[in-house]
Amino acid sequence: MPRAKSIAVVYDGDCQFCMRSLRLMKRFDPSGVMRCYDAHDTETIAARFPMLAGADFDQAMFTVSEQGVVSRGYFAFKAIVRALPLTWLILPLFYLPGSNTLGPRAYAWVARNRRRFGCAADACELPAPRPGRDRAAP
Repeated sequence: MPRAKSIAVVYDGDCQFCMRSLRLMKRFDPSGVMRCYDAHDTETIAARFPMLAGADFDQAMFTVSEQGVVSRGYFAFKAIVRALPLTWLILPLFYLPGSNTLGPRAYAWVARNRRRFGCAADACELPAPRPGRDRAAP
């Protein structure tokens, strides 16, 4: 499997759960493949990732590949796992039958319930999700 040179991860920097999760993923990234960007740094996000204009960062994280492919939520997490060689052992789980149906639902449930997982910030109170927003592009 070819190694990604880098993958941009845009996340909610006010969410303690999100930050803790990304710190954990960084442990599997000794080569520095992941480049993390706080979605609240609006100037940087607008300049580097114009394709994310209007993205719902309070609902999900996003990844942008070197080729400009945008992934959201579960599919962003899948892109990270695919990009980090130290996580390839779990990659087959993302290709099991039904994973592209169940994965987004599980991701959305975790996002809605992130306060239960240690996010005490007001940012972790999510608004109601917008329908049809669980695939790649914003």
